[in-house]
Amino acid sequence: MEYTDLNDCNCQLFFEQGQSQLTSRHVLVIAKWNGDWLLTKHRERGLEFPGGKAEPGESLEEAAKREVYEETGASAEQLEWIAEYTVNADTPFSKTVFAAVITGIDDIARMETEGAVLVPQLMIDKRYSFLMRDKGMEEIIKKVKRLEKWRH
Repeated sequence: MEYTDLNDCNCQLFFEQGQSQLTSRHVLVIAKWNGDWLLTKHRERGLEFPGGKAEPGESLEEAAKREVYEETGASAEQLEWIAEYTVNADTPFSKTVFAAVITGIDDIARMETEGAVLVPQLMIDKRYSFLMRDKGMEEIIKKVKRLEKWRH
């Protein structure tokens, strides 16, 4: 699926592995804790799913777990590949989206963001990062909801 994000970049969204022509080094993690969606509050952008860039020598799965912990204090396990999208910005990049099971949330002193935010329903409005408001993210969220991964 092709779409234009809110930075006016052309993007491609893939729901099958290996379709992107770029090697992904970025991650995004969608998870729930006790029935609520796990988000983080970025100091400038607002509410968004945790994620970031893999460090040298780090697998995407390791990066996903680390980023979730650094941004929310949550421990992510049982990662499941959901999608990948490519952003054709000045420096094009690809991001892998995982669903995860959260096994606990620690109260850690130093976080990269303002920490974990749990919401019962995703009601995307001006409190949310622009990254959460494009057509690609809408399709990713629809797919995750269809998976019914978090019935408990």
